[in-house]
Amino acid sequence: MSASPVPRPSRRLQAARVAGASLLSVLGVRIVADLHRTSFLGPVDQLLSLGNLYALAVGVTTLVVIAGLLGGRRWAFVLVPLLLSVNVGMFVPALASDVQIAGFLIVWNLALIGDSLFAISSTGARARRVGDRGASFAWLQRYGAAAQHLLLVSLLAGLALFGFEVEHEFIPDLIGVVFALTTLALVSPYVLELLRQRRHYVVVLAAMLVLFVATAITSPGAALGLLWALQAVVLLVIVARGPVFADLLQSFYARPALLILSTFGLIAFSGALVLTFPAASATERSIAFIDALFTAMSATCVTGLIVLDTPVAFSHFGQVVILLLIQLGGLGIMVLSTFAAVLLGGRLALRGEQALEEVLDLASPGSAYTLTRFIVVSTLLIEAVGALALALLFHLGYGFELGSALWRGTFHAVSAFCNAGFALWSDNLIQFQSDGPVQAVHGTLITLGGLGFPVLLALWLRARGSERRLPLQARVVLWMSLSLVVGGTILFAAAEWDASLHGLSIADKIINSVFQSVTLRTAGFNSVDFSALERSTILMMIVWMFIGASPGSTGGGIKTTTLAVVLAAIPALIRNQARAQLFRRTIPHDIVYRAGTIMTLATMVAVVITFALLASHDMPFERALFETVSALATVGLSIGATAELNALGKWLIIVTMFIGRVGPISLALALGTPRGAHVQFPEAKIMVG
Repeated sequence: MSASPVPRPSRRLQAARVAGASLLSVLGVRIVADLHRTSFLGPVDQLLSLGNLYALAVGVTTLVVIAGLLGGRRWAFVLVPLLLSVNVGMFVPALASDVQIAGFLIVWNLALIGDSLFAISSTGARARRVGDRGASFAWLQRYGAAAQHLLLVSLLAGLALFGFEVEHEFIPDLIGVVFALTTLALVSPYVLELLRQRRHYVVVLAAMLVLFVATAITSPGAALGLLWALQAVVLLVIVARGPVFADLLQSFYARPALLILSTFGLIAFSGALVLTFPAASATERSIAFIDALFTAMSATCVTGLIVLDTPVAFSHFGQVVILLLIQLGGLGIMVLSTFAAVLLGGRLALRGEQALEEVLDLASPGSAYTLTRFIVVSTLLIEAVGALALALLFHLGYGFELGSALWRGTFHAVSAFCNAGFALWSDNLIQFQSDGPVQAVHGTLITLGGLGFPVLLALWLRARGSERRLPLQARVVLWMSLSLVVGGTILFAAAEWDASLHGLSIADKIINSVFQSVTLRTAGFNSVDFSALERSTILMMIVWMFIGASPGSTGGGIKTTTLAVVLAAIPALIRNQARAQLFRRTIPHDIVYRAGTIMTLATMVAVVITFALLASHDMPFERALFETVSALATVGLSIGATAELNALGKWLIIVTMFIGRVGPISLALALGTPRGAHVQFPEAKIMVG
């Protein structure tokens, strides 16, 4: 048989797809057969069971097909859709036993069948890339697409092995580890070439190897986790340095609002699927999808509302997933994608920089890269310092073992800095209401995360002497934040002195009042019992939550600057001034219109969702309104309504959290895009007020 005209990179990609589909299918059969002993696949401990015979046949056939594909044999391309069709046929009846696994593998194999029959990818035709054109470029052209697919499949296999706890796990684990090591061996030439070009990567790789060896001795499971983490890093580097990633980013940067909506939705939905894995649950029963989606959306939108008790309902694996969702949601996908570009020495096109500046609410052109570099360092440093401080407090003050203290400190530091409000104690932070240092660390992290990265950068430059005067954005944010914290402390203490703060010392009452004033705007931690709150306090908290944090931060709400602009417009209107003024600076009309529109639309969403909750639940008005504003402002505080939500109520709050996280940003981007008016109508006056 003659050689096929299909280019070698496409043949390698096709071989990688066949190998990946077979790996996932074999692991899927093993997991389904182990979890569902009465399925048609038969017991996994019997050699001649249908599942084992299928796995053996698929393994042998896959090796033959891969050899034929790499050799360019025509018969191999004919066998590819047949092999994938066999995989589909095996999992169609398995839908009766496990819809999640069987459904995913059916869709995966059908997608590969469609590509093999109608559109074999041509990776060799592309001849451009973002970055240098050295040996690493040549490797990417030849093996990049196949390597990406193998790494992705290996990560999915590792996720399945961690997520589904099976009794006979040795064979699946062995298959997954062998595949992972083989994949790393295949990409090692590219990694070595990259290390030769960029020597600072050697430090990162050495640190991961040392950590891998250290954990392998004490915890094989953690070592496997680091193995797949290394693959994730390599996959990120390969994808970020390839042309497809650059094209995808540029197409999204043309529509940044679409990027925000799609990525947050995808992250939340993917996180929900992972949280439904048996290993994510602390009990024998898996988490229901609606509860997993509620938790994932709350974590991705850094809200903190929960329908399940995080330390009780979720296992350590589930808590790690929640932590990752918080970190991804807190920083945002556009910032994270720029992280990759900065760390890899690349740059975005002008359109990408402009879109990023709009997302981060930057006024000075060309400052996006300066800010993202600052975000990389400041985020890691602040969270690391906070994690160490909390770990020491938990270890020395409460007797937690060092490993447990580090884990709890890391989780709470990330949750606090990202203003998420998730805690690893069932009472949140109530047990620490007499512990000033613990509250101080949490409050400091919340404040730093809520000020916004542009303000933190301005403060850092001012401290270094690079700037003599803070920009208007920083001054407005600092004054508004200080006013809200002081005002909230006074109001909370005055209303709750003999209510929820009863029984505490005077110092503890003041400390808890300050902490609640800091956390109630976006963070969602609570150090007092909210069931004893006064109604006047509830009203004050609703207003403070609605205001929220500052632009460019990890918090939500309408933002402090929005309130400042609206308040500045009031005296301008009273004095019959043409424009609003702040700190002796004139605010453009479009900024005032944008602030008014955001506040109005946020109010309308809160009214609609509150009405829907009242119509579908038997709950007091203040509970429904508090829950709605808490979700819309991505705060996460609750006075008991979350536990009363039915299925419809959960969906309403899920949608509200999503709107609260992506809505204001997307709205600001939409309103900030100039559109020329082709027709100008006559001016007319109308009576208002």
